Amino acid sequence: MTSLERPLPLPVVVVILSAISVGGFAFGLKNALVKTDRQAASTAPLAEVSGVPVREATPTVAEAAPPPPVEAPKPKPVEEVEDAPVVAAPVVETPPAAPVEPEKKKPEPAPQTPPQGIEDLY
Repeated sequence: MTSLERPLPLPVVVVILSAISVGGFAFGLKNALVKTDRQAASTAPLAEVSGVPVREATPTVAEAAPPPPVEAPKPKPVEEVEDAPVVAAPVVETPPAAPVEPEKKKPEPAPQTPPQGIEDLY
């Protein structure tokens, strides 16, 4: 028999994949923490790191132009509006309401007697 005819049991496959995942994570973490010469922190001044010789790396003060004055928006002139004369609203008289008649109650149906047997239901 070959291994294709009899696959590994599921718990064995899960254990193998878990071990591979944990091992890969551990090796990746170990290699990430190892510093090489290329990644070592430089002790040279920043000017030398950028390629500018130190004697020419003196800071220069840049003169900034003052910001342009901000103009406040001009207020719009206020137009005078004439007050419209107040006119009294017309009074509308309504006719008196008709008396409402009370609703008559519907007579209650007579209580039904329960069926004596199942044949009475049909």
